[in-house]
Amino acid sequence: MGGQNMIYENALELIGNTPVVKLKHLVQSENSELFVKLEGFNPGGSSKDRVAKRIIEFAEKNGQLKPNGTIVESSSGNLAIGLAMVAKMKGYKMICVVDPKISKVNLNLIKAFGAQVHMVEKADEHGNYLKTRLATAQLLERTIEGAYWPNQYNNPENPRAYMESLAREIHSDFQDTLDWIVCPVGTAGLITGVAAEMKKLSPSVKILAVDAVGSVIFGGQPGPRRLLGIGNAIVPGNLDKSLYDDVSYVNDADAFYITRQLVLQEGLLVGGSSGAAVCAALRLLDDLAEGQRVLAILPDRGDRYYSTIFSDEWMSQHDITLPTSIYKSISIN
Repeated sequence: MGGQNMIYENALELIGNTPVVKLKHLVQSENSELFVKLEGFNPGGSSKDRVAKRIIEFAEKNGQLKPNGTIVESSSGNLAIGLAMVAKMKGYKMICVVDPKISKVNLNLIKAFGAQVHMVEKADEHGNYLKTRLATAQLLERTIEGAYWPNQYNNPENPRAYMESLAREIHSDFQDTLDWIVCPVGTAGLITGVAAEMKKLSPSVKILAVDAVGSVIFGGQPGPRRLLGIGNAIVPGNLDKSLYDDVSYVNDADAFYITRQLVLQEGLLVGGSSGAAVCAALRLLDDLAEGQRVLAILPDRGDRYYSTIFSDEWMSQHDITLPTSIYKSISIN
């Protein structure tokens, strides 16, 4: 990098400009290249730091968030952590609406940044808490003076955060040389922002949306799932199906297998939605002609999944058996 200045004024300046790494060991086809963008390098540990900063600064500008105000949001982890960090740096109170599925690690991280936690108890028939969490966030916004609910699922600043930063970083690194970008979908902010901007900057690039088995985003059957940060029990308002060229479904076991392979073979400690994205990217490369360049966006890092994805005990507790291959027919290396 040479003479790049590495001195920053505060933690918020560390958000963005995340590194890209080429995978060497997991890619089977010789002439194709798979790169990963490591969003876990953001200071709060995920791509959601970009959203947290953008949403809060936008709310400040348009007067929705006043000095000493309270931010209320429903989040299973990464956005809560990002918002808690940005709120603390900017002097706001933060209330995170969470549910019993939240990992102890995330719960403790949210509290470490000084946020309050509001735990909901009521699940739907599939064991999902999202509807209760959203209703609770709305209620808190109405009853707390000076409260602001960003509502990440329907906030246009969510995808815009990625248009203004992440997509431009990708284009700056690759110009027009990418064939596909592979992106997991949860609130759909990440994929919609990246796809909308990249299709302007590099019109030939194709977008593969990655969803979890058991998620309803693209009309799938609802069902239980252990993957966090990918898949949804509702269709998010940020979704724009016209921007995506294909959808790939990944189940828990395949995603967790690749998550573990990424750290074993590539030295990359990332989370489950990242494993799902790389799983889908590897299958995509298996189906494409040789010589393709693919970039997968990996939303967070793996250290918050030590007691889940990286725990054999947790895997057997939840009857998750890892496969030996993610391909339809096992190919011989």
